[in-house]
Amino acid sequence: MRRARDSATSGGTRERGGAICCAYLVLSRRLRRPRQAFARVANATPSPYPRPKTQSWVGLLLLLALPPIAAASGRHTVCTVAFHGPEEIGVVRRYLGPPAFDVVSLEPSTPERARGAWLRDACRTLPRCDVVVLSGEFGGRFFGSYGFSLGLAELDEAACDPACAGIFRAPREVFLLACNTLATKNQDDRTPREYLRVLQDHGFDQLEAERVVQMRYGPVGPSFRESIRRAFMDVPRIYGFASVAPRGITTRPMLERYFDTIGDYAAHLERAGSTTARNDRLARAFAGTSLVQTAGLAPGEPGTSDRDLVCRLYDDGRSVVERLRTAATLMRRPDFLAFLPTLEAFLQRHPAESFDSEERTIFDAMRATPAARDQVIRLAQELDISSLKLEVTHFALHMGWMTAEAFRRLAIDGAQALLERPLTSEIVDIECEIARHEPLGDVIDADRIRGLAYTLAEGIRMIDCLAPKDPRVSTRLASALDSADASTRAWAAYALSRRLPLDEAILMRLAGRLGDESAEVRERVRWIFTTERSVPVAVRALIDERDAELAARLGDRRRRW
Repeated sequence: MRRARDSATSGGTRERGGAICCAYLVLSRRLRRPRQAFARVANATPSPYPRPKTQSWVGLLLLLALPPIAAASGRHTVCTVAFHGPEEIGVVRRYLGPPAFDVVSLEPSTPERARGAWLRDACRTLPRCDVVVLSGEFGGRFFGSYGFSLGLAELDEAACDPACAGIFRAPREVFLLACNTLATKNQDDRTPREYLRVLQDHGFDQLEAERVVQMRYGPVGPSFRESIRRAFMDVPRIYGFASVAPRGITTRPMLERYFDTIGDYAAHLERAGSTTARNDRLARAFAGTSLVQTAGLAPGEPGTSDRDLVCRLYDDGRSVVERLRTAATLMRRPDFLAFLPTLEAFLQRHPAESFDSEERTIFDAMRATPAARDQVIRLAQELDISSLKLEVTHFALHMGWMTAEAFRRLAIDGAQALLERPLTSEIVDIECEIARHEPLGDVIDADRIRGLAYTLAEGIRMIDCLAPKDPRVSTRLASALDSADASTRAWAAYALSRRLPLDEAILMRLAGRLGDESAEVRERVRWIFTTERSVPVAVRALIDERDAELAARLGDRRRRW
């Protein structure tokens, strides 16, 4: 949960909840499997577990040529992403529901979708948003107890996609209900060390607090505020917090007070139009908090040219040579570390070993940039283990400034050290980031993973990322199928589906879940049985009792074989 605010900012309080307020969180590999469309409309209940490019300039022109949905249908569209908890989004649904509004939830519905570019997928089915609301935790990445996340680099890439203009450029208002979403890198009346202590006083552990301070005050990446302004270009009113902020349970009555004061919100949107004037009613409703208001980048602002450079690197319609030239330009800038996350993402997709001779020539010139190299190596040495350190060191590996052996040693040491710490979302996300860059299944065994990790959805997500080869891990994961929590059972079934083949004892436990109350669990279990090459006789007998349709499908398959 989000934390109590520091009284040294704007007053007000935000108490520590059960989850982390601000952490930087990275999901790892993506599974590809068809699934139903995941944008859900109106008052659908948010899923407690996650749902598992085309650039078209013609599509953008058609989109921009269309009139707003509200003008065509008399209704506005509110797009929401809830990363945890119902408090804030529940208020939005209550006040901004039918008949004046349609409320569309953009969250991914399955683990597969959560591993992919789920927000860019949403762009394909959603033409336009009038209001966007994100509710969760934040520290360079939105996340929460629902087990999926959205990083600023992913936000940048989606915002650069013309197909996503309806989400990022059409809205009139954006609410970012999480701490630090509009923080700058400017130092206030506290030093970074003092801010670190403030975070720890309000419930952050050392690792979490250091991560937030590194991202907020450090040189890597733009400020959170500029990242948000860059993503939501042309949006007239963006609301967020410049520091730690109230918990959802505290924010809820503030939102209710605000909406009660406004009354007809559709009329408010029409009256406000594209004005960037201060929203005094919202400011009064959130008095005593660090709530601030800004606007998306406008054409002609200095940051607009930087946004264009970032979008060029993400534009698969441009040649690799052209994008390498853009990368080389950024590398020569004194503030190049502000672009390191984008550069790292580009080189992750286009590694040096894939370059032809012309591309290699440009890349070699980039490698020979001494100022950039020195800054990266210094940061890699100074940072403690964190997602940021992994990002920096992986960039050094791509550039040939660090050997593969040194990177692997760092990854193994870091992953093993983190497993000794209490399980938190921050720990899980760093482990997943490490495993995304360096496979660890051969060095992490069942004994290194604490028992609690097998009983929680977040812990199982971490185990799935690490992908230990030890067969005992599968046995321990199977015990989570009996959890009272549906999301834990869903993650257990998902993790087991990625560890085939499974032994008879585990298959028996899975067959026992064919009648699970969760449709996601039932579907995952059926997928496992239709994929397993061999299903033992005793297991088939249990399937016959629990799921006649699946038993018939398995019988047909045996006859074909």
